[in-house]
Amino acid sequence: MVAAAKPLKPPFVREEIATLRAALVATPSSAIERERPLPGEPNAIAERARAQHDVFVARLAAHGVKTVKLEADPAAPLGALCADLAIVLADGAFIMRPSDVDRRHEASVAEAALQDAGIPIVGRIEPPGLLDGGDVLFAPGCVFLGVAERRAAETGIPGGTHHGNLHGREQLASYARERGLKVVDVPLAAQVKRLRSVATLIDARTIVYGTGLIDAERFAGFETIEVPRGEGYAAGLLVLGPRRVIANLRFREAIPRLSKAHIAVDAIDLWEFGKIGATPSSLALPLKRG
Repeated sequence: MVAAAKPLKPPFVREEIATLRAALVATPSSAIERERPLPGEPNAIAERARAQHDVFVARLAAHGVKTVKLEADPAAPLGALCADLAIVLADGAFIMRPSDVDRRHEASVAEAALQDAGIPIVGRIEPPGLLDGGDVLFAPGCVFLGVAERRAAETGIPGGTHHGNLHGREQLASYARERGLKVVDVPLAAQVKRLRSVATLIDARTIVYGTGLIDAERFAGFETIEVPRGEGYAAGLLVLGPRRVIANLRFREAIPRLSKAHIAVDAIDLWEFGKIGATPSSLALPLKRG
């Protein structure tokens, strides 16, 4: 692990769309080649994934984002997806308990990195609860929690993805309600990897989402921007600031649509991650915003 030069100070992440100042990232390992790709895609290639991840970290630096880096875990196919392991709030971090049993040890490694960066632990999902950070989306006044449905998406592709459980969602929901936040469950088509792969808050009142993969009616009260059918994972954006994002450039129809909506898009090639349903939002855990 490479620690931050100086410990971070609160408030850490008060708003999801505030300017990103620091983030946790994790280098992909050769194990990424063992992860099942999306239907119709070949397996990810580790060497290319590492090269693309290097570009991703360099782009973060170019945008003024400091990074705390975790070294590659040779046994972790999804080790680069560090945003699943915790969520960082204004006063500290809430540690997740991943749905995938093979990722539970990664949460412990991330917890140590967060503490070394000066971020206290304010809560954690306790057994038998399960919850992944990628299924948690905070917005002004509320928190959205992704819940997989049995049905497939409109494409008819079969599902099978797990998204935590009721115990885990209720633990975080209780924490959120104590802080005056409304909790909204968002049904996802069964094969969707995580809520934040198909939905992103890009300013205080606007959510980008993937058509046909999500029940967008749950976003009542927010303006919405749809990405085209077949490019739902283009909505998994990493927010650099209000209406400023990093996106995967492989989505040829979605990127122009986002730009037309007056969103500043830094599009880079992250398709080795895209093959396994991983998006820019999965590859960085925001540690400091604002």
